[in-house]
Formats: sequence, structure tokens, C-alpha cells
Amino acid sequence: MNVEISTESLTNLCIGADEYLYLYLLHQKAYDTLATLNLNIDIEVLQTKGYLKLGQETSDHIVREPFYSHLESPFSQMWSELLAHFPLRVEQRVLRARDANAKANEKARIRYEKYLQGNVGKHKEVIKALNTELDLRKEDDSLKYMQQLVTWVNNHTWEKYIGLDDEQTKSSRRNTRRL
Repeated sequence: MNVEISTESLTNLCIGADEYLYLYLLHQKAYDTLATLNLNIDIEVLQTKGYLKLGQETSDHIVREPFYSHLESPFSQMWSELLAHFPLRVEQRVLRARDANAKANEKARIRYEKYLQGNVGKHKEVIKALNTELDLRKEDDSLKYMQQLVTWVNNHTWEKYIGLDDEQTKSSRRNTRRL
């Protein structure tokens, strides 16, 4: 098993390489590997810093969110959020793969990462536009025409729904109901 440790991560977390490796292996549930290593750590300090909740046995220890959230890149978190909002399927059509790291999602992931360039503001705008599109499609029963994820990302379809706030969509819905 190879574990990459950046000095920036160690500095941000205020821990040493041994402590990082210990927490990482606990998080991965690699108890056998952990038992073979001779690491210089103080588990009480890790608990005090909020990275670890101690249990009876090593396998009972729980790695807490402040550490494991640091393992995921900001883009991975944004990609997971997009997939959480984007429908898996509509009626009988599958729109994306369930696994975020699936080969079927790779083209869309690469394009989305290229579009965002680490900009959280752009991501929030995309999520808001996606939610607007989903609301509109549910309202007029056109969810079955939703594009597949890769097409949706490649065509920047969210741009059609940016700026459509709730008041505009509600008023347009009322007008269509009157006709």
C-alpha cells in the first residue's frame, strides 16, 4: 500500500507523518497493516485535537470528520454534491452511473473539473441551476427528457437555468395553467 503525505496536509492538521499514517490506516480499516508498523504516536493527543474517538480496541477507534474530510479534495466534494443532486435515472432511462468514480462518469467528471477550475462559486451556481431545472421538469412532467450527465455537463445545460429565480418560474407556471 502506498500512502502519499503532503507536508501541507501535515502543517494544516498540525500532526506528524506517523500520526497522519495512523489516522489514514484507521480510516481505511487497514488494521493488519497498522499492527505491523512501529509508529510513534500519542493517541490521547489525537483525541484532544478532535481527529480520533478512542474505543476499547484499535478496531473500535473512530476517525472523526476533521481528519477524513481533509483526505478528499475540494473538487471531489463538489463532484459528489453534483451527483447527489443529479438524478440516477428517470423512468427506464439511466442518466449516470451510481459510483462517482465509475468509468461511465469519467468524461463528465473531467469536463466538470475543467469548467470549475476549483471555483466553489461556479459550483454553487451550477447546483442552484440544476435544482431549478429539476423543479421545472417535475412541474411540467418533462423529467423523462432530462439529458444524461455527460451530455448535460458537455453542453453546459445549467446555463439555461441560471438566473431563473423562484418568482419567475412560479409566475410562468401560473400563466401556463390558465391557458
